[in-house]
Amino acid sequence: MGYGEFTSLINDYSNEIRKFIERGSSFTVFCHIDADGLSSGAIASVMLLRERAPFIVRAARSIDDILEAIPHFPKDSIIILTDIGSGYLDILREKFQDKTFIILDHHQPEGEPGKNWIHINPHLCGVDGAREVSSSGVAYLVAKAVSEENISLSPVAVVGALGDLQDKSSEKRELGGLNKLIVEDAVRSGLLKVSDDLLFYGRSYRPIHLALASTTSPYIPGISGSEAHAVSFLNSLKIKLKEDDRWRVFAELDEEEKKTIYNGLMKYITSLNFPPSIVKELIGKVYELTKEEDWTPLKDAREFASLLNACGKTGNEWLGIAIAMGSRGELLLQAQKTLEEYKRKLSEILDFLIRKENWQELKHIIAIDGGTTIDERMVSSASSILSSSELLPEDKPLIMLATSGDKVKASARASIKLIRKGLNLGLVMRKAAERVNGTGGGHDVAAGAEIPLAKKTMFLAEVDTIVGEMLSG
Repeated sequence: MGYGEFTSLINDYSNEIRKFIERGSSFTVFCHIDADGLSSGAIASVMLLRERAPFIVRAARSIDDILEAIPHFPKDSIIILTDIGSGYLDILREKFQDKTFIILDHHQPEGEPGKNWIHINPHLCGVDGAREVSSSGVAYLVAKAVSEENISLSPVAVVGALGDLQDKSSEKRELGGLNKLIVEDAVRSGLLKVSDDLLFYGRSYRPIHLALASTTSPYIPGISGSEAHAVSFLNSLKIKLKEDDRWRVFAELDEEEKKTIYNGLMKYITSLNFPPSIVKELIGKVYELTKEEDWTPLKDAREFASLLNACGKTGNEWLGIAIAMGSRGELLLQAQKTLEEYKRKLSEILDFLIRKENWQELKHIIAIDGGTTIDERMVSSASSILSSSELLPEDKPLIMLATSGDKVKASARASIKLIRKGLNLGLVMRKAAERVNGTGGGHDVAAGAEIPLAKKTMFLAEVDTIVGEMLSG
């Protein structure tokens, strides 16, 4: 069990995919709307495009979107699901026994696939899909097995993994596991450059104060989202913001200046009674796409992921897929505007979330009910940022809620400490959602659910009970 078996599984199934293509089959690609989903959908689409296979690609917010859409596509079309599907195998098999599915996913599998389906998931081979490879990595490894030409898609897989926050394999933020092998493919191909630095947003093209204010991973209370406070903070450290009449960018700072900013942030965070480990999240590997222009957010793979997230979480999924497939020009300018608006909204949401009066502490969980204040499409991004910024206690998982119509979207995150104690959020969310006629699933460390609004209180009670049972067991 491990990488070797997973590689063999991919090689075997890639031969089957080639046979479908050679027969002239048409394909319908569904992908999830986050950065990893859009990246994996784009990789699968480029793979088919290069093989001249007819296909349609569509993003989906949930499994319900897919279940509703499939009957409207040609009956003989082969369905490719990327970053969604493994957690709903029984549902798919029950509703579409006559369909052929290719599932490229990294979430924990639930149920059994249909006969003759292609189901490629790292968990089937003992590889951790929450930390070692994302769905875009799975899609990339399949595409590479279909044709070596698709090594050019390796940077997109890196973007997807970073979008799923899989850069937590060591004390500093760095991709590990199979993701690291994909990084090596990209570096060998001259498509990626890796270095160690502080991870400020827009480090190569934004003025220093804007780069600091735009940084939300980690979220720095009082500075993230506030240009004025970022300027005041940097001035207090005597950091020179301009060279003549030109704004300096973070990449121009010398090591002493970077050290001054880092130590200054340590003192600032400590003064607010937040853990200094928040600032340590700023240290890590920088992944730069060498073929992208320095002035765009596509240069830095983490910023590329933020742009895709912004597109997916604002109803512009098609734009994110197009950018990940290689479109630039006017579409990139449109995507950048979308990103700026998304980051503004996200900062407002995070300001709401860090106020402890909005937290509801149950026996085993911390719940934050954003109601309609939080856009349900942004709840997973907000919960990821809040949990990764270590603003929450380690001994209770976070359950964040957002309401849309008569549905509630729930997003759950937990510390590695709780996972080591036996907590599995994917299982928690699936069980709790099923008990209130909803759907749920995901990874051990991060999961989600969609439930009826009328069952919200009951759902939280179920989650609290199940988490308690797991941790006591």
